[in-house]
Amino acid sequence: MTDIKKQLRANGLGVSVHAKDNIVELSLLGTAKPLIAREILYKALNGLEPFFTVFIRGMPFCFMPDARDHILYRRRAGFHILPGGAGRSYGAIRQCKACALRTLCPGIETGSVFYRELRRTLRPVLAVPNEIVFELTRRCNLACRVCFAGRTGGGQPLSRLMTALREARRLGVKDVRFTGGEPTLSRNLLPMLKAARALGFYTLVNTNACGADSVLLDKAAPLIDNVLVSLQGYDAASESRAAGVKGLFSRKLANMRRLRAGIRAFRLGTVASKSLLRNFKAYHALAVSLKADVWEIYRPMPAHGGTGRPIFGKETMTAGSEFDLKAADMKRLSAAIAALEPGGPPSPGLCRAGPRVLLANPMPLCLMPAAERRNLLGAAFDDGHTRLVHDPRGFFKPSYYIEERLGDGIEQAWNSDYMRALRSFSWLAPRCRACDWLLKCLGGSRFQAAAGGGNYFGNDPWLPKERA
Repeated sequence: MTDIKKQLRANGLGVSVHAKDNIVELSLLGTAKPLIAREILYKALNGLEPFFTVFIRGMPFCFMPDARDHILYRRRAGFHILPGGAGRSYGAIRQCKACALRTLCPGIETGSVFYRELRRTLRPVLAVPNEIVFELTRRCNLACRVCFAGRTGGGQPLSRLMTALREARRLGVKDVRFTGGEPTLSRNLLPMLKAARALGFYTLVNTNACGADSVLLDKAAPLIDNVLVSLQGYDAASESRAAGVKGLFSRKLANMRRLRAGIRAFRLGTVASKSLLRNFKAYHALAVSLKADVWEIYRPMPAHGGTGRPIFGKETMTAGSEFDLKAADMKRLSAAIAALEPGGPPSPGLCRAGPRVLLANPMPLCLMPAAERRNLLGAAFDDGHTRLVHDPRGFFKPSYYIEERLGDGIEQAWNSDYMRALRSFSWLAPRCRACDWLLKCLGGSRFQAAAGGGNYFGNDPWLPKERA
């Protein structure tokens, strides 16, 4: 860390380390050349993120829009909003109108280098979604107990999917993801992957890795940049109990190793359960043996959303069910993940090699000690904050499990009433708005808020009372 500090300071960047909470704060010094410093900051983030929570001070969100959740930028005392304020001030620029964070941002300090010299180079945050998710089909060959997929389920004609893909390209969306149901059961997967590759997208696929034969996987692998494989058990018996189908585990393992060999980024995803809590070391040992880059663990979602429509209907979160987890259970998982890290508490039979392990979907970050929060992805990838999901029925929605019909096109959906309300941030608890982890946590789950109180913009039921 000492060498990194010296290198950063030599390039005009201040460094402050809070070892107890595993936090590193970076800032621009007066000697920094901002455009050079920005490139160094992005590289520093990539190197430091697996080990620390990294915050950046002294710049507006639009200077590093891809690192928005790391930036701490608030109105400073003695500054005023233009027009009409005396003395030092903040001003808006044309990019502000399209920025998703305009209700949180005070503007650009008019005396700063960002306003004087760099304002034409600044880019609004999330003027369009970062990712479009295509649910190609609801059909799946498994019957997982907390999944919305089924044995039957249609999808959109290829021509309509291509129209949405071309709109995404025109708007400047960076990533496209193909999922289901089980996407390998859709005849549209390969054509869509080929088209996405030709259009220059970063491509992701979610799969159970046992719905396709080796021929299809071999054709698909060169077209996929990042694959996420659902892993609900640590051996044949536990996987068959979770997936509702027997006899596929050996095929799944073979296909996962095939995908690992052919795709650069290989991830695993597991819905948290009581079985996972009991057998965490066995699950992790399997993830290590599969040479996964990342193992994501997800908070279970209840069976109904705020509209009352069934979402995950095969096993509800009834008291005593396998997936009826409490906030305390997720705290236990967070502690188990922290124990995997070098220097973590000793634990017999624990392997500290292997994938990065993350709690990967929305929950209030303040549930966990600050030192563990770097292992939580928060809400940024869910509920519509950074991406839209194309439903098999032909409309766009905020997430897999929020079935609000936002529109039939990307622009219409991104500017819908739900999305405007989401980006207002007026629904956040006051303490959340002042929290350094705000843009990572985003107040927890909008879906859980609706399930618990009938309102997407209420409080996540797991938000501690003193934070609500």
